[in-house]
Amino acid sequence: MNKQRKTKFKKYSKHWQGGFFALTIQYIFTARKASWRSIVVSNQSGKFQLHAYDFETGQNHQVTKKSHGALFGSISPDGEYIYYLNDQAGNEHGHFVRTPFFGGKAIDITPNMPPYFSYTISASESNEVLCFTAAFSHENRVYLVPFLRAGNPGIPKIIYQSTAPLSEPIMSPDGIYTCIAETDTGKKRGSNLILIENATGKVLKRAVLRIYGSSVPLAFSQKTTKHVVLALSNASGHYRPVLYDFNHKKVSEITHSSFRGDVFVLQWNEKKDTLLLCDVHKAHHRLFLYSIHTKKVTRIAPTTGSFNLHFDSVVLLSDSSLLLKWNDFNTPPFLLKLKAPRYTSWGEAREFAVHAPTKHSVKSVWFRSSDGERVQMWVVLPKNTKGPIPFVIDIHGGPHGVISDEYSPEAQAWLANGFGYCTVNYRGSIGFGKSFEEKIYGNPGHWEVEDIVAARNWLVKNGYASPEQIVLFGWSWGGYVTLLALGTYPNLWSCGVAGAPIADCMMQYEDEPAFFKAIDQKIFRGTPETVPKRYTKSSPSTYVKNIQAPILIFHGKNDVRCPPRQIQHFEHLLHAAGKHISVEWFSSGHTGEFTNTSLRVSLITKALQFATRATKKKNPLKKKP
Repeated sequence: MNKQRKTKFKKYSKHWQGGFFALTIQYIFTARKASWRSIVVSNQSGKFQLHAYDFETGQNHQVTKKSHGALFGSISPDGEYIYYLNDQAGNEHGHFVRTPFFGGKAIDITPNMPPYFSYTISASESNEVLCFTAAFSHENRVYLVPFLRAGNPGIPKIIYQSTAPLSEPIMSPDGIYTCIAETDTGKKRGSNLILIENATGKVLKRAVLRIYGSSVPLAFSQKTTKHVVLALSNASGHYRPVLYDFNHKKVSEITHSSFRGDVFVLQWNEKKDTLLLCDVHKAHHRLFLYSIHTKKVTRIAPTTGSFNLHFDSVVLLSDSSLLLKWNDFNTPPFLLKLKAPRYTSWGEAREFAVHAPTKHSVKSVWFRSSDGERVQMWVVLPKNTKGPIPFVIDIHGGPHGVISDEYSPEAQAWLANGFGYCTVNYRGSIGFGKSFEEKIYGNPGHWEVEDIVAARNWLVKNGYASPEQIVLFGWSWGGYVTLLALGTYPNLWSCGVAGAPIADCMMQYEDEPAFFKAIDQKIFRGTPETVPKRYTKSSPSTYVKNIQAPILIFHGKNDVRCPPRQIQHFEHLLHAAGKHISVEWFSSGHTGEFTNTSLRVSLITKALQFATRATKKKNPLKKKP
């Protein structure tokens, strides 16, 4: 594997494309009771695919060989089976299949069901029963699938259904219970943690605490006599781990004076009674080892860079050492080996060693938005340059994401081609508190755009960016904010590049699956029928006549998250208004741009060419800001 990585870098070492083709990892999903067995999402084959890794024996093989790549998978608690959604052409609609960890025939576990949208599977320790959430056009459902003695799946059974947002379910080790979180999209603005008896489908108990905010169940205790669920909740203002004891109706938030931001659980080691936690505070990551028994917190690992934030993303080896993904702005992701017992010394794991880091100086900047709110962004200049120069503002997706000190081949590409680079943690981002994250609810797009405009003005005022040479660039929600900013503040931009964006919020709602309809109901505080003015106000298509800067859109023909019809409609409106728009279609879905390395390089190349042409031209229609 390392030989393959070096070959790639030899070919691209003098060009920014090398950062895309470098052998790297995106996610790790580990087995709860055998965490040395893991799914590693890697681009070894040129596309991101699922790979099975046994880090004790060194055995590994590629699990998926999808033409459009794969990003998500699940592994059984004992590490014997891998599950993934087998979709068509990247449309994220299909059936879950099960395959043995060491290879073998993939079995469709729901052969008679229509295609559905879903992310993950949760299975009992015996692998005799599993559950998952499936989204259809108008409803979200939780299914239970038993496995027969012959190893064949039984008939799927619906145990819960709702039009509200449902979390991914988790199953108790004995297979008796399933736990989910259901979010209220109405005025109560909270969520309930729900315990379901699998045999009857009966909701047994609800969480004793009404959670005024978001709640995400992570795992049942492996001690089957204790119906205790580990979850995340932001009821207190930041995300914190919470233990829910359904037997004793007890709720215990895990907090400490050392925690300052949103705290995510990377691993729960019940044998040692510890949690591996990552505190994301104002876009900075800090890793802690927390003792549930003594409530002692120990800071571990590097003090810079970023980690994966999802549960069960850490490999535990037989010598108690830990493997986890690490990267920073200049260093592509690799496996960091934290050495037991103190976890304050580390090295590169041999499976994924990093090569050819860059040496850009990265600056964390705070500025005031239009309402006085302090907002954080990262600013980077190309080597040996001083402002004012052409600048790109890279707008992250989500909206509930965060950009930390992390590696981005796209960022490296912009810098290598003479652009200054900026990325903003606008309102809606995590790690800055609940009120910051939920400020966008009821008025989507508005505060995101206000923060981007304020970032742009800071770059100009402080001599970083040339005011006539500023490019907006974003994917998914970032693409949506790009289009909205081009229409609501038309004089400020040279051009906009939007990947897989939302262009019309009403059409988006009409065509998307129930999973995303429920999220829209939460963000908009209603549906297009109940609050139509909000959907109209937040739609980029409403502001077509205002747009002055040229637009380049990249979109997947099989995108179900941001369906194509609204992009076709937006393109028609702009052409009718005499505006400059170009739409580049690719064959896969919403994640296709990311999983396919060759496509990724092709699209950023077109984006760079488009932005370079646009920033060399002066637009006589633009007024000074």
